[in-house]
Amino acid sequence: MSLNLLPECLDSLTNPGYPNWELLVIDNNSNDNSVDYLIKRFSNSKNCRVIQNPINMYSQGLNLGAKNANGKYLAYFNNDVAIKKGYFQELVSQFKKDNKLAMAQGKIVNYYHRNVIDSAGETMDQFGNPITIGAGEKDLGQYDKVEQILSASGSACIIKKSIFKKQGGYDSDYGIGYEDMDLALQTRRLGYSVKRFPKAIVYHKRASTDLAEFIKIKVKWHFNKNRLTTMVKNYPWNLLFITLPVTLLLYLGITLYEWLVRRRWQIGWVRITSIFWVLLNLPQILLKRYKINKLGAKPLGPELSLFSPKSLRALNSDFAK
Repeated sequence: MSLNLLPECLDSLTNPGYPNWELLVIDNNSNDNSVDYLIKRFSNSKNCRVIQNPINMYSQGLNLGAKNANGKYLAYFNNDVAIKKGYFQELVSQFKKDNKLAMAQGKIVNYYHRNVIDSAGETMDQFGNPITIGAGEKDLGQYDKVEQILSASGSACIIKKSIFKKQGGYDSDYGIGYEDMDLALQTRRLGYSVKRFPKAIVYHKRASTDLAEFIKIKVKWHFNKNRLTTMVKNYPWNLLFITLPVTLLLYLGITLYEWLVRRRWQIGWVRITSIFWVLLNLPQILLKRYKINKLGAKPLGPELSLFSPKSLRALNSDFAK
């Protein structure tokens, strides 16, 4: 948690213009004065609480928030966002009209340049490479239509709590990265929908939280193991047998590039160790696949049309990182 981001974010979320709300701020074992600030700020507020996570793990913090929440809907926000008035009214009204709606996001725009899209939804290609829809595009109204999206942005989204609990929440083994995509894929396989509602506006200060280099390496490791895990848990076998070997070869190629060209040894090891983690934990991953199937999840079918068609983009974007 970054203390300098909190005041403006909380000013927005504690004055949402919505009649029935509560705010839980999950502190992921921060080492600054965030908790003291929050306790002082919330001392006279009945609607706001601080929940302290004993470890600094993102997905566990998300689940901790859900466990302590009382509402029918879970609204997740990073600490670098602000919402426009009417955000909750718009999205809650959509849930009330559509029983099959499980996850939703609004139109997320750049906080500093509000005519620039930050996220109009999330997708990925068949090799598991994540792609943010509309990122960096000038907002010309091209995303001003209610549409199905593969996944909602973890930076600002709303989830129906009953469906979240049915699935068991976010995968706590993920740590950080792909937990929202994994949940969305499972949600869709259970027959529910994920949509963008552009009248709900969010302002996002993307990449505002500073990370030390060793933390960035750890985050990259989580993202790489979770990419493979998400594919194994959710892809139909016929698709997995085609795409997983290509993704593994891509990992090995990037590792050699990092070692031989960039001389970044630690970054190179990230993908190798992530592969070993998946191999060591493969029985548990397959058990999770079995459990979601047992709930009635169907193989991905129509949802595949929501994947990005730019499959070879995985090669270009991964080498650029």
